[in-house]
Amino acid sequence: MQITKCLLILALTSCSSMQQFTSKPHEEGILHVDFEQSALGDYDRVSIEADFDSIEWALTKQRGHIVSGENENQFLRVSFPKGSVGPEQGGIQFVRPLKPAKEYYLTYDLYFEEGFDFSKGGKLPGLTSGGATYTGGVHPDEGQGWSARYMWVANKPIVYLYYKDMAGKYGESLPLNAEIKPGNWYTFTQHIRVNQPDQENALIEVWINGQKVGSKENFALRKGDLGLIDSFYFSTFHGGATADWAPQTDSYIRFDNFRIYSKD
Repeated sequence: MQITKCLLILALTSCSSMQQFTSKPHEEGILHVDFEQSALGDYDRVSIEADFDSIEWALTKQRGHIVSGENENQFLRVSFPKGSVGPEQGGIQFVRPLKPAKEYYLTYDLYFEEGFDFSKGGKLPGLTSGGATYTGGVHPDEGQGWSARYMWVANKPIVYLYYKDMAGKYGESLPLNAEIKPGNWYTFTQHIRVNQPDQENALIEVWINGQKVGSKENFALRKGDLGLIDSFYFSTFHGGATADWAPQTDSYIRFDNFRIYSKD
């Protein structure tokens, strides 16, 4: 599995003329989870805490499993049952607190299995301020927090952004210049730097397989000294909230190699 992912990344990055993502030599690792030491089987709250050190809460309902794949590499396999909408019916969720900071990178690998039904869309993990608070129509009116989960919309990824100046009740879409094809591994890298107090200089950048696919800059993600990056929100499910978001077949996503870090 690792060899397949590496070859895919190299193929995509070598032929791209767009800006590439490269790591600087001095990084401060905050979190690294690759599931290689995880127990095979049901991925419940106890298992999550063993890997991610500390979580605020978890919703799994036996829909996450640690599986051994090619070359005996292990990964997290999450299920989205036929007809499921929202986190009570499909996918899993948990919040992992982070040391509050002005800037973080989040990287992870994901693989939509063959036959995955994208339907209208669904959520994927991202960084937040305030845990899971500023989602589901909850607007951070005072700039006290925000969330920057990903979504798939049909087979196209976006950043689904909640922040103080967002338009509408249910978040703002930051389009990403990419498509998702089942049966392929993708590496998503998210870089977030909050704005300085009462300035409009926040930055969000996204790379997929090393290729920069979208960004948002020169805006206010927070107000004053509030809204530091303080959480990793693992959130994945179909929805939306209505039945037309549901998959028509049992569907699965694999996750691997979670890293959260800062740079000098």
